[in-house]
Amino acid sequence: MTADAPVLVTGATGAVGSAVRRALEAAGHTVHGVSRKGGPGPGQHAWHVGQEEPPDTLRRPWRAVVHCAADTRWNLPDDEAARANVDTLRAVLALTDAGTHLVHLSSSFATGLEGDVTAASPDAYRNSYEWSKAAAERLLHAERDRADIVRFPIAMGARADGSLDRYSGFFWLPAALCSGAVPALVAEDKALLDIVSTDDVAAHVTRLVAGGPPDGVRLSVLGRGDRAQRVTEAFDTVREALNHWRAEHGLPLLDGLPYVTPEQWNRFYLPFAEEYLDRTQLLRVTAFRAYQGYLSVTEPFAVTDQVEDTTGTLFRSIRLWASTHQTAARRTPRPWRA
Repeated sequence: MTADAPVLVTGATGAVGSAVRRALEAAGHTVHGVSRKGGPGPGQHAWHVGQEEPPDTLRRPWRAVVHCAADTRWNLPDDEAARANVDTLRAVLALTDAGTHLVHLSSSFATGLEGDVTAASPDAYRNSYEWSKAAAERLLHAERDRADIVRFPIAMGARADGSLDRYSGFFWLPAALCSGAVPALVAEDKALLDIVSTDDVAAHVTRLVAGGPPDGVRLSVLGRGDRAQRVTEAFDTVREALNHWRAEHGLPLLDGLPYVTPEQWNRFYLPFAEEYLDRTQLLRVTAFRAYQGYLSVTEPFAVTDQVEDTTGTLFRSIRLWASTHQTAARRTPRPWRA
């Protein structure tokens, strides 16, 4: 592969993919991006990866392919999660050859409940997203002798101002706090919430591409590890950011949520409350259950690359979310009543 061949980024308009694309361009690489609808400029291509054949413009030598495309929703049926997160990688593998430096973006949560990605059963994972990301890693090991796998946990925006090209995933939390969608924070007291900035991922990927392909399949795990914020601290940071914005706009400040453990919630509070909740409240509580597993992780990730403190990044990201989602951020929480 020639050193001047371009670099391809899949998922190039997503929260992480867009940051990776910009970082590679700033480093002097010729970068092409793909997404389902494409983007402005000749280097942005439309390709529904894994669901259709790639356009002829993509059938060329690539110095590196950074595979960022993914569906991070936790509630997809297994077949949809596999199409979104395994079939996409299979399509990228078919587009490239052994001489292409493949950088596959995975998730720290791909290790599921057992601490590794080897289990094929969905029962070994909290949800279909984890299961499908683990399956993708196994596929990569089976198909390539040389590649990079980059795992990272929850991604917030840029360190400087919290900016993100797309809001999803974790941003259910500020919306829920403003609307009163959840009555309590259900979390283990010592649980950790590991967070990185999109800057961290983009800078790491740029270093990998600059260094060329590894001798084998190389794993990087980004995060704070044992220095990650506790869940309770992270929730306080989110509320402080929202209240900082709300105070500037003359809105009532948000009160803190009561903290209860998952055992207390599921064994005592919820069975009693369900009898009295209306349909909307029941839907909210049911949706919130999907997050309990992530708010109960007490063992830190074994990171290979520890990022700098992300407390300020979380604050700025949530505050910017409020500025760009003012309808949601201006809501006044409605008390839960039978």
